Amino acid sequence: MENIDKRYLTAGLVLLLIAVFSAGLKYADFRNQGQEEKIIIENDKLGTESSEGGMVTEEQIIQVFVCGEVKKPGVYRLQEGARLYEAVDMAEAKDSAQMNLLDMARELVDGESILVPLAEEHLENGNAPSSTSQPRTNANMSAPDIAAKSKLNINRATIQELDDRLPGIGPALAQRIIDYRSSNGNFKQIEDLKNVSGIGDKKFAAIKELISVR
Repeated sequence: MENIDKRYLTAGLVLLLIAVFSAGLKYADFRNQGQEEKIIIENDKLGTESSEGGMVTEEQIIQVFVCGEVKKPGVYRLQEGARLYEAVDMAEAKDSAQMNLLDMARELVDGESILVPLAEEHLENGNAPSSTSQPRTNANMSAPDIAAKSKLNINRATIQELDDRLPGIGPALAQRIIDYRSSNGNFKQIEDLKNVSGIGDKKFAAIKELISVR
């Protein structure tokens, strides 16, 4: 009888050890799984913070050239989607600049040139400096030159610019202009705009003084 009790006791201890060992393995698996989930969650959080923190890749950078009535003419790098006023602020417009001729809220296009014009009163008062070896800007251009530069370049204009700055050109017609330009290349002369469906002689006559090709 005593031997039987010992066998039962031994068997019980073995079963107890097996149970404890199994419980230990399950706890280890649960802990490892929890660590993996924690790492995944932390990585997800890091990704969110990176995007919300405004990290900008090289593909999201545009470059524009600002000249004319600014203190610091040159090429500026901005984030894609930046507005015209941001580039002008970086170049620091002079007091003599005619700011109301610029569409300050429009979205910038990579590679474009921004000419900040000289106020008319400065031209009339003869305050524009004489020509020098410096590159020509509004400060040493004639009034007709400035007018030509302020025209909308239909080879670079966006849908918003075409819609906002050209009378009779709504979003749908502006899209047609962009589509025609994408399919056929840049306009060689402003009269080529009449090749776009919806732009006849009458509509072209209303906008021809407002547009240019460069």
